[in-house]
Amino acid sequence: MKRAPVQHAVEYALFLPFAAALRALPHGASRRLGAALGAVAHAVDRRRRRIALDNLRQAFPERDAAELERWVGDCFRHFGAAFADALSALRFDRVELCQRVTVVGLEHLIAAEASGRGVILLSAHFGNWEIAPPFVALARGPIVTVGRAVDNPRFEPLLTELRTRFGNRMLDKRGSVRDMFRVLRERGRLGLLIDQRVRAAEGIDVPFFGRPALTSPIVARLAQKTGAPVVAVFGQHLPRGRYRVEFAPPLTAGAGDDEAATLAFTRRCLEVCETVIRRDPPQWLWLHNRWKH
Repeated sequence: MKRAPVQHAVEYALFLPFAAALRALPHGASRRLGAALGAVAHAVDRRRRRIALDNLRQAFPERDAAELERWVGDCFRHFGAAFADALSALRFDRVELCQRVTVVGLEHLIAAEASGRGVILLSAHFGNWEIAPPFVALARGPIVTVGRAVDNPRFEPLLTELRTRFGNRMLDKRGSVRDMFRVLRERGRLGLLIDQRVRAAEGIDVPFFGRPALTSPIVARLAQKTGAPVVAVFGQHLPRGRYRVEFAPPLTAGAGDDEAATLAFTRRCLEVCETVIRRDPPQWLWLHNRWKH
């Protein structure tokens, strides 16, 4: 975590009026405000515009330049809307949140739970990934999500509130491997994101959109050691402040747990994510250098 107390204080001071505006607006309008914020970021953040466009060019070489430029703008606006939506959705109680969700494939999660080995819920920075954990908590029971602390510690209480609703818990990904195994041994639900780059010392090279991408093997190793099935889940926005939460059929790691088996299963997990991202590319986080080595 970067130590920059003045910068952190300024960032938080700028955030407060935005948060107040979200509380005052209807939920649907909060997305529009977030999208407008994303459009401003698109206009001023040349570095991330360049990263996103380069990533999209290499992932979709068959697409023309004008379309890719539109996707970059759409990506900025989408993530602005998703950020605002996640905060605005804190207003929903159990009943209203469930009423706003259209669920697809819940039977896949139910079947995975029946294995009695716990379940690894796999997702990516796609759509609105923050809506799935609270919905799972209400539909099936609490989920333990794994992530890293935010760079600005002033936002930590808000992040904790967002990710511990309805009985959910959080684990810091640093030094939490034993806790992850414990969750699965206790037949719990463990939530992991697989699509961000990790350090070379922590990752393995796995093809993602046709290019080697440093990826954490933790999902594969957990599945191999425990026998827990992996169920991919993705949340997306629907009109009028609603959501779609979709579960994919379970993946099982099989008997092998050597390096080749770990690589192969990690690749299967990334392929599930890639298939969903290709359906609506601007909803994935092209703004970071996923393929950097």
